[in-house]
Amino acid sequence: MAALLVLATTAAAARSVQDPGDEGLERPVPLVQPVPGGTKLQLAPEGLAVLRGIRTPVSPVVVIGPYRSGKSFMLNQLLGVGCDKGFGVGHTRATQTKGVWLWTAPQEVAAPGGGQLSVVYVDTEGFESTGKSDAYDDRIFALSALLSSVLIYNLPETIRESDIEKLSFAVQLAEGFYADAQGAAAGAVEPANMLWLIQRDFLEGKTVAAMLAEALAAVPNPTHDPDIDQVNRIRRSLGVIARNSSAFGLRQPHLERTRLCELADDQLDPRYVAQRSALRAHLAAVVKPKVVGGTVLTGPALAELVDTMVGALNARDIPTAGSILEHFNRDLVYKVREEYTSALERAALPMEEAQLEATHTAALDSALASFAAKRFGASTAQGMQALRDALVAGCEKELAARRTANTLRSGQVCEAAEVACEDVLEHEQTGALPSTGRFHARYERCAAKFEAACIGPARATQAERLARALRRERLRFTQSYNDRLFGGLVVASLAAIVVFRFVLRVGALETAAWVAFVFLQVYPKLFLNGGSMYETAWWRVLVTVWEALVYNPLIDLGACYQVVVPVTALAVLGRRFYMRYLWRFLKARRERRSHLHHDPGNGVRDLNV
Repeated sequence: MAALLVLATTAAAARSVQDPGDEGLERPVPLVQPVPGGTKLQLAPEGLAVLRGIRTPVSPVVVIGPYRSGKSFMLNQLLGVGCDKGFGVGHTRATQTKGVWLWTAPQEVAAPGGGQLSVVYVDTEGFESTGKSDAYDDRIFALSALLSSVLIYNLPETIRESDIEKLSFAVQLAEGFYADAQGAAAGAVEPANMLWLIQRDFLEGKTVAAMLAEALAAVPNPTHDPDIDQVNRIRRSLGVIARNSSAFGLRQPHLERTRLCELADDQLDPRYVAQRSALRAHLAAVVKPKVVGGTVLTGPALAELVDTMVGALNARDIPTAGSILEHFNRDLVYKVREEYTSALERAALPMEEAQLEATHTAALDSALASFAAKRFGASTAQGMQALRDALVAGCEKELAARRTANTLRSGQVCEAAEVACEDVLEHEQTGALPSTGRFHARYERCAAKFEAACIGPARATQAERLARALRRERLRFTQSYNDRLFGGLVVASLAAIVVFRFVLRVGALETAAWVAFVFLQVYPKLFLNGGSMYETAWWRVLVTVWEALVYNPLIDLGACYQVVVPVTALAVLGRRFYMRYLWRFLKARRERRSHLHHDPGNGVRDLNV
């Protein structure tokens, strides 16, 4: 198992994650570069593209330290590549590495929890390089500290107090990014494993671990010198920057340092070669996925973190821990607000206002909890309450927009349901067989559909409109119902006269039809001076009978008369045809057969006579 965790030590091992034809991709590319003539940083698309192409969990191994301290050569040694292919190595006062560079071929190792882990080596511009300011160095170191899962602090000879002072800005950031007021991780960047790499031949009887412990031990300050207090505070806070700090010693590879790039392994100090192998094994043991907010980062997520970090570092001419934290927290407010908006949008419109308020409350509580869990810095930090208030205000603004959308959608749905009911009532006004029972039954069914479909703020208004429509249509229906029924009786009597005279030829029924027609023409005129025929007892009985025939639990003639009437007409005509033609023919045929059966000799001559 240990062999699986050892990082690749040669260029061939580095190429194992590339296709055989992609050897040219194994090279350093810029990730972040300095803005020409300034102290700010700018993103390099080439390096971001490399990160975005890594789909597995990623573990950045970042090397920092003073310029001209051998960082780039040491990285090339870890990668197993020469100076001509690896990170730039120089021997002049001009620094070779500008900004932050990364190796394009991540090395695949077994992750501690299973699966694969892509280890990306990152080189940085050295501190105090020619022409660079402290603000620029702070930006580079802050980016390195937050980017790394393993942070190598490469130092020549020993750990000086100035090397510790260089960590001042990182300590300020760490207090916000790595811990909350209670010292517990609060959804921020998980601290890196920090490795103090001391390149020195003679340790004067001390181990590198002892040298580190001595350097980080608080210095007595009986005079309360503020500078000493500052360094001591940094020493105490270094445990926040790195979860696991360790020290490692590395000898000089050769006395002729200017020829290092020309020398093969067998020409280097054997003790250096052994220590280099031990360093590789140590790194293999401490690499771990980069974790932010409890989430393991893949390449695209790490690229997004770099993008956000550079924006935060560039927000002011001289970056401060507070300004960087504020930038990250403002970005977090935006993301949490998006989560709130998504939660609101998942609830389908329209909905009742109380339900919308409940959805808002749940989504807002979730957003505030997410902000509290993922925020950078202590809850009591300056500006934190303002950010929280901004989040609440933003959510309230989204709620107002959602209320408006809910009102509009409720109006559309309720209006459609109300119009559908009005269409049903209007159709009943023109039905061929009017029925008050059917009118009210259709309305009740439509009203039930309206109640189920119409929800939200527009419900009360549209329900009132539907009630007014019902009163209006009921009045119209009642006014026309008796007239339509009377007119139907007149038409029916005339139709009966025609049918019973010319089709069926039933005299008694024809007479009855004439009597009914004359009655319907004369009787209403008796009420010209007052009253109404529709208020008489016989008319009410007629209406009751009509309602029972037209609309009852068994049949609705209004829905099927288009079939019943033609079938009835065909039956009547068929019977008439049968009685007039077919019945007579069959009767005559039967009579002939009966006559032949009773008089078999009729018409037969006797040939024997």
